[in-house]
Parts: sequence; structure tokens; C-alpha cells
Amino acid sequence: MKPLQGKRILITRDASQAGSLKDMLGKEGADVICIPTISIADPPDWDLFDQVANGPESYDWIVFSSVNAVKQTQSRLAYLQVEYLKENFPKIAVIGSQTALLVESVGWKVSLIPDRFQAEDLGDKLVAEGITGKRIWIPRALAARNVLIEKLESAGATVTVTPVYQNKVPYENRERLRKALADNNIDWVTFTSSSTVVNFFEILGQNSTEIPLPKLASIGSITTRTLESYSLKPEFTANPQNLEGLCQGLINSEPGD
Repeated sequence: MKPLQGKRILITRDASQAGSLKDMLGKEGADVICIPTISIADPPDWDLFDQVANGPESYDWIVFSSVNAVKQTQSRLAYLQVEYLKENFPKIAVIGSQTALLVESVGWKVSLIPDRFQAEDLGDKLVAEGITGKRIWIPRALAARNVLIEKLESAGATVTVTPVYQNKVPYENRERLRKALADNNIDWVTFTSSSTVVNFFEILGQNSTEIPLPKLASIGSITTRTLESYSLKPEFTANPQNLEGLCQGLINSEPGD
């Protein structure tokens, strides 16, 4: 019998990204249900990004903190018919193994990735590289934590942030989500970002925190912190903080099954 045989696991990732985790869990025998609590859309405008994209050689580093940032950046560059893969291209720093893999699949080279996949650790690594007087470009979500920007600027770097996507709440999934939880046949809910947690309760609506929930699995410490802000404690926080760690955590939490 496979480790997750007979377990029903709810994935809350964006629909365009759910496939990889679904495949991982499916191979371990899980019955996977995908109900996204997050959807990815273009930013309100591309003006600032387009300006930077036509002069990347003036930057020393590009920082990608998510797969979505890479996808959206690459897509917009293709739309602009801008190609720069090697010559005059800044060094690239990333958060997360999946982000690194996608960057390299595009044909770019990852120069820096922290051991722990979160902004604080990436900031420390970049500061250790010596970034005083350096120019850093961060294509990222329209709304995101500023901890990395603050750390880099305090170390003397000049940081340019260009929104390349925005997270939206897919309210159209409300009935599906409520029904899935009400049926009481789900063993786990997985959360792969703070946004999936916040939107989960936003979608459920009024009295959402009073709804009985199955066991919860968190991909990382920031996501766990967000769950705790709702007075919830996940069964585990993935280690390493990536999809493989999340899948292994689920397996480890089902001993003997």
C-alpha cells in the first residue's frame, strides 16, 4: 500500500500551479482535490516593468521570490520581444528550489539561493555578497512583504520593485470549498503561501473561523505564522520548505498507512 493511500488531500494553490503537487501526492496514493484559494492576474499596468526591462544591464542583481514572478517576467519579456540571456545580464538570486528550476529552464543562471526559502534568509545572503552601492531589481507581486526591500536598502543597495502579477481571490470557488469541508471526508488541507491561508478564510466568508477543519499542512514558517494568526496550528511545517518537503511531511504524518 502506498503511504497516502486512501487519504483525501485538498490543494489550495493557484490552478496553474496545482499540477506538480497533485502529481506528487497522487503518486503516493492520495486522492487529491484542487480548489484554488488564489488566482494570478497581470498587474494593473506594466509601465515600470517595461522601462526596467529595456535596460537590465544597469542592474547588478535580479531577485525572484516566487515561480509566478519568473513566469510573468519571462512572459512579458517575450511580449516585448526583449531577449537577454547571457551578455549584460544581472546576477539572479531566488527563493525556493522550484523558482530556481524554472529560472534555469528559461536559460538563465541562478547565482544565489538561500538554504531556507524565505525573504529574510535571502536578504542575509545578498548582504553577505556585498551590495552597498549595488542596484537590485525585484519583479514581484503587487502586494507583498517589504522585509527584503528594507534589509537591502538598509545595507546600501538601491532597490527597484516592479509588479509583475497580483493575487486575486477566486470567490467563485466558495460553494465548492464549503461543500468539500461540510462533507467531512477530507483528511488534509495544504497551504503553500500566506495568501492561500488569508484567501481561504476570505472565500469561506462569515463565521469561517468557526468551521471545523481537517488536519492542516504548511509549506513554510511564514505560512505557519499566518495560520497561527487565525489561532490555527498546522500538523507540521515542511522541511525543506518546498513541495517535496510538504509531500514528505504528509507521508511522515501518516505512519503505517
